[in-house]
Amino acid sequence: MSKIMHNKFYVCIVLFLIFTFILNTNISFARKISFSLHDGLISTLLDDEDTDGTEDDEDDENKDDETETEQGIIKDGAYIISCVADNNYVLDVEGASLDNFAIIHIWERTESYNQKYYISYEGDGYYKIASINSAKIVDVDGASTESLATIQQYEDNGTDAQRFKIVKNDDNTYTFVAKCSGLALDVADAKYENGNKIRQYEPNGSEAQKFNIEKTELISDEVNHGVIGIKSAKNSNMRLEVKDSSPNEGANIQLYERTTSLAQKFEIHRVGKNEIRIKTIASGGWLKESDADEGSTVIQSGNSNTKATDADTWKVEWNDGIILVNKESKLALTINKEISNNATIKMDKKTDSDLQKLLFGAESYISEGWYEIESALGTTMDLDNSGSSWGTNIHMWSKNNQNNQKFYIALTDTGYKITTMYGLPLDVENGSLENNANVRQWDDNNSNAQRWWFEVIDGGYLKIRNVNSNKYLDVANGSSEEGANVQQYENNNSKAQLWKVIPTTVKSGWFSANGAMYCYDPVTGELVRNCTRVDPMMQDPSQYGSIYDFDSEGRATWHLPTEADLPGGTGPNAPIPTPTGDRRQRVLQVALSRLGCAYESGNAPTGFVCDGLTAWSYTTALGDWFYTGPGSREDLQDASWQWEKIETRNGIKYDQNQLQPGDLVFFGNPQVTYGPGMIDYNGDPYHAGIYYKDGIMINSTGSGGVCFYKISDYYMDWLGGGSPYEAETSKVEIPH
Repeated sequence: MSKIMHNKFYVCIVLFLIFTFILNTNISFARKISFSLHDGLISTLLDDEDTDGTEDDEDDENKDDETETEQGIIKDGAYIISCVADNNYVLDVEGASLDNFAIIHIWERTESYNQKYYISYEGDGYYKIASINSAKIVDVDGASTESLATIQQYEDNGTDAQRFKIVKNDDNTYTFVAKCSGLALDVADAKYENGNKIRQYEPNGSEAQKFNIEKTELISDEVNHGVIGIKSAKNSNMRLEVKDSSPNEGANIQLYERTTSLAQKFEIHRVGKNEIRIKTIASGGWLKESDADEGSTVIQSGNSNTKATDADTWKVEWNDGIILVNKESKLALTINKEISNNATIKMDKKTDSDLQKLLFGAESYISEGWYEIESALGTTMDLDNSGSSWGTNIHMWSKNNQNNQKFYIALTDTGYKITTMYGLPLDVENGSLENNANVRQWDDNNSNAQRWWFEVIDGGYLKIRNVNSNKYLDVANGSSEEGANVQQYENNNSKAQLWKVIPTTVKSGWFSANGAMYCYDPVTGELVRNCTRVDPMMQDPSQYGSIYDFDSEGRATWHLPTEADLPGGTGPNAPIPTPTGDRRQRVLQVALSRLGCAYESGNAPTGFVCDGLTAWSYTTALGDWFYTGPGSREDLQDASWQWEKIETRNGIKYDQNQLQPGDLVFFGNPQVTYGPGMIDYNGDPYHAGIYYKDGIMINSTGSGGVCFYKISDYYMDWLGGGSPYEAETSKVEIPH
């Protein structure tokens, strides 16, 4: 009996040694072995951390792969939530909005920040789901308990409308149940298409209520070549930037309100799991702490050849926003004192302060807008001879701030489109793949020969690469002379391929080129119309005052002309203006220029009777049949004749409220016979004027000559008015 016990003792010793060997040589394998003996001891051993408070890398990786923890079935972290029925569609914040009330819908997977969520366990089986794009929380609109209520994002308020139970289904999918209502997140009508809303609905086990929860990283370096803006989570209009847009080594990083400057744009370069380097586009250097002490500043340092160090490597963490912790000092990037313009960026101990909470947002190298494109050779890209035709070459010229040196840059799905002042994109001639191929403006055909990518170069310059040929925008022969041609050429790292893209504005208003009239919206600077189609009489309005405005839809509205719009003034000695705008506006400009002229017959343009003024104004402005030439009163078409033409063509307006500026207005006195030999008009018009506004007309009277006169004050009876043309407004439609 004692021998058997002795043998059992040795067997136990051997088994223990074998187990210890396995545990020490492959702890991850040992985790997978289940022993009934000493179960509590084994569990303790497997759960122990290293004595220095950290786990080895293999343990970290294994723990990240786990989906279940003691606190909940989902481990705190960053996730993408995809639809089970179509995994290509994921939960998305509409328009990448940072605002409260932005809805949650589904969209095709892009890996962008507005498709990433930080899920954290809040206790009692409920989770908080924060958009990594905005730091706002997934929320049931109005804490509704009703089916079909919208799901949105809203600032964290700790209510049950922002807490969800995550239920693991038998098929390893997940359902989200709102605490405030007991209803499940649901893809509306089970339609899988961009923009379809997420709502809450009675739990029914359908695929519309089943989602995959996919582990991801907090940052995205795949979107838009990893270009980002870094903003305060508490004031998203405030951005990190390189101070003074400096390309210099050691330039400080500060906080400033959002601009389109490249100084506020950065590139993410992934170093390891949730570890990144941040490249400044302003210089090509790296975001780095100036030293490893508290209070030290953050600077840009190095260039594209600088190898990664702990001092320019940042761990990415989440605490109601992204926290950047320096790998060398273990200190967090911190806004100094307050979120305001020119606040410096320093290093400090990690806290719960809003000054450390950031948001990353996908950006493009170049924000959509107008730019001048300057070469490192000292000249500026220019449209040859300001030509508006297809095929006009792009060349280089001294900077002159003219519109022919302004280019509109916008990001498309296939690259940037760079268009000239005439709305024609930069194009590699014939889609060539060869060196020296000419760059010109050409009709928009959406080809890759008209698409370009920007690349960051050390020293604050960019390279511009053609998507079709992979060759670079280049100044021929590296010439700094005016007129040097712009071409494409293989990468040669010369100054001829280095560019600065500088935000600018176009000169608003009208200009002429090659016999055509063009107009720019003064707000956006967008080219909105070739005006020769409207009327061949169109002249350059800039010579005659700013009588044009633009509405929010880019349409030109010609405001009511005033005397201020007539640089030559008014009266008998004033020049006759060359009118602009639509017919009504032109007639008014001409009539206004005669204010102060005498009441005289046959002396146009220095004197007029009433219907002489109307006839002359219409004829001068429009070349019309109202006036047959200079001469006596009898040579002018009279008021009654004008009335008949309007009545026949377009109908008479008897209601003064229907009058439009430029309409003719008529008066008579049907009850009066003007003595022996005079005509009894019996209701025919005897006086005419031109309607201006607010019940006022421009007319010529015996008592005041050409003057303004209230219709209600005129001694004759009001008869009616109208235009000899088809009904039209004073708005010139501007198609884009």
